[in-house]
Amino acid sequence: MSDTIRLAHGSGGEMTARLIEEVFYTALGGDPKGANDSAILDLSGGRIAFTTDSFVISPLFFPGGDIGKLAFCGTVNDLAAVGARPIALSASFIIEEGMDVAELKTIALSMGEMSRETGIPVVAGDTKVVDKGSADKLFITTSGIGVIPDQVDYHPRHTREGDKIIISGTMGDHGYCITALREGIDIQSSVQSDCQPLHGLVALLNPISAAVRTVRDATRGGVGTVLNEWARQSEKSILVFENHLPVKDEVKGGCALLGLDPIYLANEGKMLFIIAADKADDALAILKSHPAGLDSAIIGEVAGGKTQVIMETEWGTRRVVPTPRGEILPRIC
Repeated sequence: MSDTIRLAHGSGGEMTARLIEEVFYTALGGDPKGANDSAILDLSGGRIAFTTDSFVISPLFFPGGDIGKLAFCGTVNDLAAVGARPIALSASFIIEEGMDVAELKTIALSMGEMSRETGIPVVAGDTKVVDKGSADKLFITTSGIGVIPDQVDYHPRHTREGDKIIISGTMGDHGYCITALREGIDIQSSVQSDCQPLHGLVALLNPISAAVRTVRDATRGGVGTVLNEWARQSEKSILVFENHLPVKDEVKGGCALLGLDPIYLANEGKMLFIIAADKADDALAILKSHPAGLDSAIIGEVAGGKTQVIMETEWGTRRVVPTPRGEILPRIC
């Protein structure tokens, strides 16, 4: 690892993983193979999910949302990824001196609207103001807690050869939307951030929870990074089919123009699932019944052999899908 922190250490890829393992796991303890989107705490009254996250996206406002909506949904989705029913959130605001109060009100109202829409309260918070130049207008840190149903246990260790991989919708919408906005590209109205809460979508699978191996929201580093994390954690190979990957035509075209791969672009409203093969079609039908899962698709399967992710291309050839090493797009969430 380098002697100084680089932007790539925040990309969600290989450098982020090394930073977390070599600095934070070493200092604070824990097992990288047990990592998930939320910690699971066994209490006398049952299991509680707990998560925390920070949001530093630039720009603060974008088609489909803003940093307030993003912070709320991102935290809810981290709880949902372990099968938890979100109970409450907290939010801390680090505000740069000189920020427009009207913008701050808009962001707070956006977060409040999501709270009222989902029925998940924001019960605690904090504000700090820093000198001009010490931040970029606004950073938000959130935490969330949720209750995990008794029958739910979603973790990559449960993965078995032959299991199917499902994504809940089109890849890369958020990442492409932010990239196009920064680059001044005139994007189509259909391409906006997919930022949305997904706890209701995941909860629909509770009746077949025994067949749900693991769940993850593909944010920084996108689908490719999540698949590589699953391969390492389960010590299995993962095969994905390029023809099965759902990507909007506008995103495909924009990625070709910019030299980006949609499989690595961030999503803020898409879940990945590993499902037992005999229940994959049932799970797909359940997900498609929800507005957030209309474009769900089976994109691959767990295979035997070397721990890696392989893509079968549209031409029938195969290539390795590695964990991204450098910075794809800084401050994406």
